[in-house]
Amino acid sequence: MYRHELKYMLNPADAAVIKSRLKSVCRFDVNTDENGRYKVSSLYFDDYCNSAINDNLTGGLRRKKFRIRVYNNGDSLIKLEKKSKHNEGGFKESVTISREQYEQILRGEVLESNCSENDVLNDFINFQKTRLLKPRVVVEYDREAYVFEPGDVRITFDSNVRSSVNDMDILDRSIITAPVIKDCDTIMEVKYTGFIPGFIKNVLTTGNGNRQAFSKYVACRTYIS
Repeated sequence: MYRHELKYMLNPADAAVIKSRLKSVCRFDVNTDENGRYKVSSLYFDDYCNSAINDNLTGGLRRKKFRIRVYNNGDSLIKLEKKSKHNEGGFKESVTISREQYEQILRGEVLESNCSENDVLNDFINFQKTRLLKPRVVVEYDREAYVFEPGDVRITFDSNVRSSVNDMDILDRSIITAPVIKDCDTIMEVKYTGFIPGFIKNVLTTGNGNRQAFSKYVACRTYIS
């Protein structure tokens, strides 16, 4: 099922107001620390003709991209994800890969698979073979996340967005990255499958945040290039 995704750019004051109100009606994501935060590191891929970035820039109605994602630079959970987009609806599929598979991909090696394995992995391997899919950019940021189960609502606040096109190892805690947006800016993302309750909408409309199309992946690739 496709998920809806709305994005807003917030200043520090508006972000603080919305967060304080969310704490009374939502809980922290189970993967966060006691402050509701964690670090997200993603390694994004693109093919020989840069289809992923070009589709984003031209606003293609249907597009997809692959990434590997880890949290707090740990290797206990390494996810290979395929994100598909159709207008404002998004669909994400993922499969857990091993540290060995991750290192193979980082070395530019084509993974081995068989028909019984996950479709995401098989699709990724097919793109490796036919479209010369390669790592292009690292996207990192600090995330604060809230969830509200009815409607499968998830609200995240991403700050300190940074990037690298030289160091590609997202398991390396000493990876060198460069900031992409102003330190004071926060990106609020509202994701839901079913619906957003009215009182949650009221909380989220507090402040002067502007809804806008914003892709951290595009921002990092275009900023570095």
